[in-house]
Amino acid sequence: MNRTKLILTNNFKIKIRSDHDTYLKRMKEEFSIHVPNYFFMGKYKSGMWDGKIHFITEAGMLPYGLLFDFIKAHKKLFPEIKLEADKGVKELFKNKNLKINYNLSWYPRPYQKEAIEICLKYNKGIIVSATASGKSLVISYIIKTLLNNRSKTKVSKCLIIVPSKALVNQFKSDMIEYGINEKHIGKVYAESKEWDKTIVISTWQTLKNNTDKLSEFNCIIGDEAHQVKAKELKKIFSKSKANYRFGFTGTMPIPITEQYTIKSYLGNVLREYPSGLLANEGYIAKCTVKAIKIEYPLGTMANDYKGIKDEIFQKNRRFEVIKKIINSIDDNILILVNYLEEGDKIVKLIRRYSNKTTDFLSGKDDVCIRERWRKRMMDEDNIALVATYGIMSTGINIKNLKYLMLASPTKSKIRTLQSIGRALRLSDNKKDGAIIFDIIDNVKYIGKHGEERLKYYEKEGHKIEYLEEKDFII
Repeated sequence: MNRTKLILTNNFKIKIRSDHDTYLKRMKEEFSIHVPNYFFMGKYKSGMWDGKIHFITEAGMLPYGLLFDFIKAHKKLFPEIKLEADKGVKELFKNKNLKINYNLSWYPRPYQKEAIEICLKYNKGIIVSATASGKSLVISYIIKTLLNNRSKTKVSKCLIIVPSKALVNQFKSDMIEYGINEKHIGKVYAESKEWDKTIVISTWQTLKNNTDKLSEFNCIIGDEAHQVKAKELKKIFSKSKANYRFGFTGTMPIPITEQYTIKSYLGNVLREYPSGLLANEGYIAKCTVKAIKIEYPLGTMANDYKGIKDEIFQKNRRFEVIKKIINSIDDNILILVNYLEEGDKIVKLIRRYSNKTTDFLSGKDDVCIRERWRKRMMDEDNIALVATYGIMSTGINIKNLKYLMLASPTKSKIRTLQSIGRALRLSDNKKDGAIIFDIIDNVKYIGKHGEERLKYYEKEGHKIEYLEEKDFII
């Protein structure tokens, strides 16, 4: 009888051994996937590369995090072959029974409690939970439980990895608010190196240059894991021997290559909590997307994407729409753009035609300046803040933000859903929900991007209202 056996080796790699002649070859093919746009890449064009990422090596080594995907593929392709696993593989996702005390200052919501318990049950994996769903509280309870049960877990130090310095500071502040002792929490980024603390919060960028520190940690948690580049993820997690590994994100990327890369080093997706579901249950603010399609005369546009994008930002009719939206609301609004020149144009427009306080934030602005504006947005009520997607689409917490505008085109699912997440936190001023203004330029390339964004909103369960351009142009 043909058999295949899975054997756990060092660094959380699984060795595949099979008696079947073609088994390994076929499974390698199943886990060899083209990267997006591979046909444009020089190495592919020159014949030096087949355009694929091979997740099973020539030696038959499989990343531990793809175990469940491997089992599914095995059942589909080789149902007649018996699949066995050694003790190490069987215990990869098996944790000891741990006592969880829900005694932080915030008691978890039902879905948060479920996420905490399933993470502690399997000790590795990914939680996909919408922005504003309280991932930091879930992470705090996981770490508290592992440390409180250290005789069983052998966990003495925990590492939390976030995308930016601003989020290091925000995460520490959240943990202190929940009741974690401040003296146990250390911050690590360019200006701070508190490696000696029991709980260390670091940026991905700093950690990739300090991988020698990874051996100190028995638990590693990646927040906003979707943002990490494949090389950085591999560099960090391949050097770690931590038995407890978790990833938290609001949105998994669409390309299967990126999904497999994240899962390879963190584990399978354990639970998903989309924003529409949480909004319907009253845990985050409901969201109405007001989609405004702007038409342009045929035959007047450039032929390439950049040329078209640059041209639409010169059109008065587009700025008439933006101006009327801004002047129609009696509260703060966050306006997101791609590039500096786009933000500069909108700020000039606001200063000329609106009485709202405004400024433009980008990656050039220090974290302290960004934090100052974040606090102003929470304390004042007549601000139209313009910012790049890059610094404001992820992690920044402005609880009372009700209005948000996507003023620059994007087709990225992650960027779109993370951006609207800025407005989804519950607040007294959002009893009728948050409002997202999405400007859809109906031109070549860019119009399709708008249609993609509408699909993302619909899949998340958000309400969409279609507005006429004439409603905004006098």
